[in-house]
Amino acid sequence: MKKNKYNKKFLVNIKIFTAIITFTLIIVCGHIYYNNGFVLNNLTTFIDNKIKDKEVCSFKKENKKFVYPLGNIIGIKADTDGVLVIGYEEENVEYIGGIQIGDNIVEINKERVKDSQDVFEILKNLNKLNKNPDMVEVKFERDNIYKKENIKLKNDGEKLKLGLWVRDKISGVGTMTFYNPENNKIGAIGHAIKDTDTNELLKIRNGRIYRPKNIRIVKSTEDKIGYIKGDYENSDIVGKFLNNADIGISGEFVSEKGKDLKLGHKEMQLMEVGDVNEVKKGKAYILFEDKNKNITSFEIKIEDIVTSRGNHKEIIINVVDKNLIDYTGGIVQGMSGAPIIQNNKIIGAVTHVSKEDSKKGYGILINEMIKL
Repeated sequence: MKKNKYNKKFLVNIKIFTAIITFTLIIVCGHIYYNNGFVLNNLTTFIDNKIKDKEVCSFKKENKKFVYPLGNIIGIKADTDGVLVIGYEEENVEYIGGIQIGDNIVEINKERVKDSQDVFEILKNLNKLNKNPDMVEVKFERDNIYKKENIKLKNDGEKLKLGLWVRDKISGVGTMTFYNPENNKIGAIGHAIKDTDTNELLKIRNGRIYRPKNIRIVKSTEDKIGYIKGDYENSDIVGKFLNNADIGISGEFVSEKGKDLKLGHKEMQLMEVGDVNEVKKGKAYILFEDKNKNITSFEIKIEDIVTSRGNHKEIIINVVDKNLIDYTGGIVQGMSGAPIIQNNKIIGAVTHVSKEDSKKGYGILINEMIKL
C-alpha cells in the first residue's frame, strides 16, 4: 500500500515538473520567435529602405525633373519699373536731348521714378521750387546700361513737361505652361512681354496673374490671326511675377490660389521634363483650355527643330487636330505658353503663330523655360 502511495505521489510530481518544463519551453520559444520575428521584420524594413534609398540615389543620378503641365488661360497685368519712352510730343531734339524711344527712365534729378505719376509729381514740385527751371538730369536704362542726360524742359505756361510720351502699365492674355513644385515657381507665355510700340523688353516692377472670366476666342482665318478675349478687371489675383525674360515670365501662386488648377489630381499629374535630345519630329500634343474650361490635349506635328536668335532652340509646329481647328482656327494670340507634350514628357511651349498660316507656329524647348 505504501509503495502504491509513493508511486502515485511520484507520478504527480513528475506531471507537475513536466508541466513547468513545457510552460517554460513555450515562453522561451515564444520569446525567441518574437525576437527572431522582430529581427526579420527590421531586416526586411532595412532592406526595403535600402532599396528605396538606392532608387532615390538612382533618381538623383539620372537628374530627372518633374513639373505640373498646365495650359490654363490667364490675364496678365504689370507695372513697369520706371517709365518707357514710346514717342515724342514733337520732333524737336532741342528739349528732348539724348533720350531715345525705347529708353526706360528711372530717375529725374536723382528722384526715383516708378511710374508716370512720379514724373508728373517731380516736375510739379520743381515748378514750385523754381519759377523758371530750364533743365533736369534724367537717368535711364538703354540696352541694360544706365546713362544720364540733361534734358531741356518744356513749359506750356501751366506745367512742366519732358516732351515725351511714356508708358508704365501693360496688360494682355496668355497661357500658363507649368508649375514647378521643387521651387514653387510657375512659368508662362514662353516669350518676353514687350512694348507694342517700341518692341522693347519691359522691366517689371509688379506683375499680376489673373484667371479671366467670360473667355471668348476669336478664331483665326485665312485673312487674320485670331485672339483670346477675357474679362479680368475684377478677377482675383492668382499669381505674381517679376521675372520677364526672352524665354517667358516666372512667378509664384498667391497663397492657395493654385488649388483651383487641380494640381495633383487626376486632371493634373506630375510629368517628367523631356531632355532636348529627346525631342523628335512627328506626333506631339499641346495642352489648352477648352470651351468648358477643361485642360484638353490637341494633336500637333513637330516639323523641325532649329536654332533661333539668341541661340535658343525653336520648335516648328503644325496643328493637325480637327477639334482645335474647329475651336480656334489653329494657333491664336494668347495661346503663347501652351505646353507641348511628346512621349508623355513636357518638352516645350507654344510661343508664336505664323503670319502666313495660323495652323503653323513656333515653340520654345522646356529646358530653356525651366531656367526661369
